[in-house]
Amino acid sequence: MATKDLLDYLPKDSTAGSITRAFRKNFKITLKELSKLTGIPESNLSAIENDKLEIGVKRATLIGAALGISPESLLFPNGKSQYEKEAERVRHAAEKLFAAKKKQHKGSQDEAA
Repeated sequence: MATKDLLDYLPKDSTAGSITRAFRKNFKITLKELSKLTGIPESNLSAIENDKLEIGVKRATLIGAALGISPESLLFPNGKSQYEKEAERVRHAAEKLFAAKKKQHKGSQDEAA
């Protein structure tokens, strides 16, 4: 099965870990073999597959290279960051802060005039 096809069959809520495991098992590669290919310790690979360790850019790049999958597919398994809701909260708070700063700055300019 081609890598693109396998991605199409994975659940929409797949994680980097579940994708890594699915590809590894599809190619009948052991954790030990993947560790040798990538230089990532078996314990870390296991933790990634069990969603106990964040994959990160370097590991996603190495695992992706070994399994023939783009790092982006591992970093953004659903097309967006797993932190999208948190990022949206931060964006909203930042907008409020910037609006308050702009208002405060405008008020101090008016007083100086």
